[in-house]
Amino acid sequence: MSATIATAYAERLDDLKVITLTDGEVWSARDLMEFAGYTEWRNWSKAIDRAVVSVNTTGISAADHFVGVNKMVQIGSGSRRQVEDVEVTRYGAYILFQNADPSKPAIAAVQQYFAVQTRRQEVAEPAALPGDYLAALKALVAEVESTTALKAQAAIDAPKVAYVDEFLASEDVVLFRAAASELGVAEGVLRETLLDANWIYRLTIGKRWSNSRQKDVPEVEYRAASAHGSKFRLMPQHNAPRHHNGQVKQTLYIRSESLPAIRHRFFTAKAVAA
Repeated sequence: MSATIATAYAERLDDLKVITLTDGEVWSARDLMEFAGYTEWRNWSKAIDRAVVSVNTTGISAADHFVGVNKMVQIGSGSRRQVEDVEVTRYGAYILFQNADPSKPAIAAVQQYFAVQTRRQEVAEPAALPGDYLAALKALVAEVESTTALKAQAAIDAPKVAYVDEFLASEDVVLFRAAASELGVAEGVLRETLLDANWIYRLTIGKRWSNSRQKDVPEVEYRAASAHGSKFRLMPQHNAPRHHNGQVKQTLYIRSESLPAIRHRFFTAKAVAA
């Protein structure tokens, strides 16, 4: 692939950014998915999960670069529905494309562009950070190198990819997103199914401002119902930004040993028919 083509892809990528009042420039993961050539959110979310693990492993808080939001999308008959999305910073987009499928032309082009810019950065003085995507790449690479992210990347690629692809968040629990992918359903379907069955419930912590919806929205966490507590595990996220009320965020995970029971209870052909 020529450098000209790679640069053209990078310019298209810059056109997708959104400038917000609170977070500056960000990219919608949904927009990046289409640009990258992915057709299914569950496959694209695996690359996001790998990128999050990669960032956290380097000592940088992934929560500063990958923020879960909701997005309204157009569906048939002119109606709209709400879907899961992630707001990604410039650095987050850089790491995300390093963890995506290089067989896709857009991914290969952007990875090549990053590689060229990284090499140029190694032999040139850092430039001041301007406003456009292409000219800012050198400054971005300098920042990444200063935090050792690039050095750590090569060392952690193999274990982290296997780690996330096995859907593990720790030794005995799995992420809801990864569990849904393993079960062959959307994450929202899995969550709503468990809510409807009273296996889990929503707990409103407070409110936060949503850039995408331009209004205050509830800050919600999930908890296991007492009758099903053994199937889940609640873990504090000390490295993540706290809720607006100062409370430490907590994430509900599914115990890996419970996945077969969830599949049998809700997602076999017999269970769906019932």
